[in-house]
Amino acid sequence: MKKLVLMLILFAAVETRAQQKHQVYNLSVVNPKQWIIPKNDTLDYELGTFQGQKALLIKRKIGDYKSASLAYKPGLNFKDGIIELDVACINPKGGFVGLAFHIRDAHHYETVYFRPGSSGTINAIQYMPEKKVEFNWWDYEATKYQAKAMIPQNKWFHVKVVVQDSKMEVYVDNAPKPAMVYTPLDPSLKSGSVGYWHGNCPQGAYKNLVVTAFN
Repeated sequence: MKKLVLMLILFAAVETRAQQKHQVYNLSVVNPKQWIIPKNDTLDYELGTFQGQKALLIKRKIGDYKSASLAYKPGLNFKDGIIELDVACINPKGGFVGLAFHIRDAHHYETVYFRPGSSGTINAIQYMPEKKVEFNWWDYEATKYQAKAMIPQNKWFHVKVVVQDSKMEVYVDNAPKPAMVYTPLDPSLKSGSVGYWHGNCPQGAYKNLVVTAFN
């Protein structure tokens, strides 16, 4: 009996320590005063709704295949953990929407983005590290940077990204298996903030960003 009690105490202690190593950041509420959100002559945003659900809507007024913009709350120092969000590309002809992590600034981060217009093909998902002022996606067109997945157009879909050391797994719409497994992540971008990523798309909808950091 004493051994059983001791085992239960040890198990509880281990479980408590494990829980303490996980910090959850609920970023589902976007406060423009606390976030960095792009807004200029060619880009705008609003806190509106899509399909009856509250969302951050990012709108690109002029199409540009070199365009990439971030919306994020600075101050988060995320290294490893789980990122979850819901996203939608509001455009019948396709576009690029996604997320960014290990964000240092507007031109230094890692991104996973989705191409609904290429759903079902190897071009549906793309990973790349961004480290230049100009968004240079063409440098990461090799097959190893991309993955096949079914990505809905003009509809919400759920994304979960698991980052652990140099490995990344990408899950779409609560699938049990990852649509993309990528390694190694860029060693020069080890930590930083997490946020929404908006590419060459007339309008994207973003909501429910939750980050679980492994401390």
